[in-house]
Amino acid sequence: MSFFARFLMSLLFCFAFAAAKDACNFNVSSEDYKQGELLQPNRLIYLQASSNFFTSVKPVFPLEQNKMYLRHKIGGNAYSWFAGQPSPEKMNEMHAFDLKENRLSVYEASLLRFYANPRFFSYQDEADIYFDKRYLYSARVGELYFFRNCRWQQLKAVELPGAVTMDAPAGTAFTVNSTSLGYAPMTLSPVNPGLFFATASLSGYLPVTSGVQVRSGKVASLKALLVPLDTVPYEIKTAVTFEAIVNAKSLEETEKLYDTFITDVTASPLESNSAQFESTYPAMKKPPMGMSDRDPMYLSYAAEFEATHARAKSQWREMKMRDILALNDALRKKLEEQEKETLRGILRPVSVSQVPGSGDVLLKFEGPNRRYDVSWSGKISDTTAFAAICAQAMNPDSVQVFVTFQNKPVWLMDKYIVASRHHYRYMRLEFSFHGKLYEGIGKFILPDYILREPEVQAWLNPPPPEPVKTEVPAVAAPVKKDTVPYADPVIRYFRGDVAEIDSGSFRYKGKVVSMSPFALNVTEVTQAQYHRIIGIDSATFKNEKKPVHNVTWFQAKTYCEAVGGTLPTEAQWEYAARVGGNGGYVWDEKMLAPEECAVFEKNSEDLGKKSPMYGPHEAGSLKPNSWGLFDMAGNVAEWTLDSHSALSFYVEASNPSGSVLGYSRVYKGGSWRDDKDDLDLTDSEDEDPRYWSDYIGFRCAFPAHQKVDLPAAVRYLKMRGIALPPDSKAVAADSLTAVNPAQNAKK
Repeated sequence: MSFFARFLMSLLFCFAFAAAKDACNFNVSSEDYKQGELLQPNRLIYLQASSNFFTSVKPVFPLEQNKMYLRHKIGGNAYSWFAGQPSPEKMNEMHAFDLKENRLSVYEASLLRFYANPRFFSYQDEADIYFDKRYLYSARVGELYFFRNCRWQQLKAVELPGAVTMDAPAGTAFTVNSTSLGYAPMTLSPVNPGLFFATASLSGYLPVTSGVQVRSGKVASLKALLVPLDTVPYEIKTAVTFEAIVNAKSLEETEKLYDTFITDVTASPLESNSAQFESTYPAMKKPPMGMSDRDPMYLSYAAEFEATHARAKSQWREMKMRDILALNDALRKKLEEQEKETLRGILRPVSVSQVPGSGDVLLKFEGPNRRYDVSWSGKISDTTAFAAICAQAMNPDSVQVFVTFQNKPVWLMDKYIVASRHHYRYMRLEFSFHGKLYEGIGKFILPDYILREPEVQAWLNPPPPEPVKTEVPAVAAPVKKDTVPYADPVIRYFRGDVAEIDSGSFRYKGKVVSMSPFALNVTEVTQAQYHRIIGIDSATFKNEKKPVHNVTWFQAKTYCEAVGGTLPTEAQWEYAARVGGNGGYVWDEKMLAPEECAVFEKNSEDLGKKSPMYGPHEAGSLKPNSWGLFDMAGNVAEWTLDSHSALSFYVEASNPSGSVLGYSRVYKGGSWRDDKDDLDLTDSEDEDPRYWSDYIGFRCAFPAHQKVDLPAAVRYLKMRGIALPPDSKAVAADSLTAVNPAQNAKK
């Protein structure tokens, strides 16, 4: 048989299946699962038996961790669903298929039929398929196929995962990077081959991170060597007591107690006790044979071990130092209370001198241990008294100098020990002379060694106060739905609301493809929007809020280009409609009834022409998908940018752009005339680009985070004789600047 003949047969085969959708997809219905069916354990069943029979149950998603599930075919279209613990000794007999790599969810896979050969008929699917949260398993074949959207799609086997049994006292909690795995006794499954590690925690014990090498299809045992908290003695003695802290009357007294406390703590056998802790706590394991200590898996284990080791040491010290820490807290609290006080006292200057050329006097103060090490430069308003004061400033019997300051010194440290303390929060200086008080007009000057301390700089240079916010009356913006944030009124009027669609990947036409970010109209283009830009409206169902229809592909493309965008490619449209997932229907994703989120035959055409609900409904009148997009299924079908050709089999790995051949154009989503089964988001139809109908409309795509040329939009609207929206502040096009479009957040 020639290549051309085989090609024609393949096309006929595909078209034949397209005529019968259920057969084409080879699906399992959720109604096909039978409950209460009994299955006798035998050597071909890979679940651990706890009784003489397994009893089938209703599938419940998401699946539980550390459980395995069997989908067993009873016969015809009847299946049963069993749950249990995996049988570790049989794991190496299985073939594993990674669901994530194949862009399939467990729920999705549970409703697909799988085949050992793509030449099988729909009823010849595998009898026994096993599931867990991450993998699909077959005990019989190493390759599986499923048939979807008229395409055979292959699942290739990956390395079989293993399992890990947690060897630890009952109740021990296991975590990885703070994510809970469960409590002992337990067997964790599935576990990727390689180095596995987990952190074990139990009340009264130090946490520990342990690792074990997991081999494909094997069960490994992770032994957690827990160390009791009170294993290593640890004691620090100090002469400071709680009573002494309570009785300290001044800041200087409390500081002396603190210095004594720190001296006692640093003199304790801290390092020897730490060495004893290290000798008791389990050491970090070396990498298993064949693994480098620079291997990312080993580095992850080492990082987790070091973090757990530090936490264990901290917990151990906290328990051993409970009384010491309580003393430390009491001292700090007393210091903070006393440092909040504002004091006024007499300081005696150690020198008095004139500041050349200014008439100011310079007083130098230096108290015990330079606690008060500061100078003051200035004068008083009474010049006659000031001269006399300056002359007698060194005589305490004639002149007393009062200084007001906040009782908060800066501490200069030598490792853990306070080397010295110095006041710096000086606020006021006064002279008492012959029974009369004179306020000094000048400034305090700190020496450099105090001035350069960050604490001092922060006090001298506080951050500027926040500006007072004045309340501006809110102006109500005509925002469509709560999920659409506010945009400039002219931009929304010109282009419509858009949602920013992030990058990602999804399974498209049998292949996992990656998508770059883009923006998409939140609703189908309405008659009001279309008439505003194009000026022609040939809609059958007149309503400015309803989607425009009876437009050709050329007309739709012209509109999108006029507002700065283009029609979406089929891949962009499908990626946005399916929210990057694999579901074919909007209501699968949200667990809604079809009529809650789609306008189709049941809630439109079937109601008859006399019903006001007959035909397309107002855009955005039902519930959106998780990305805030309305009417992606039903209402009106939507033109895409792609050409269609039966000879096109190539799908690009990134941003597929459709066929380079073919004249007809693809449209998607189904319409108000279609049955719910025809609203599959993966389906597509094609038509002559000159074709128009009352069930075909469109929406536009735009570059991601596009800056819209607002002046150009204003000029366009004015050229068309269209008044700007009433809430717009735009007066003249040349007074406007470009702005960012609304960015609809993912929901």
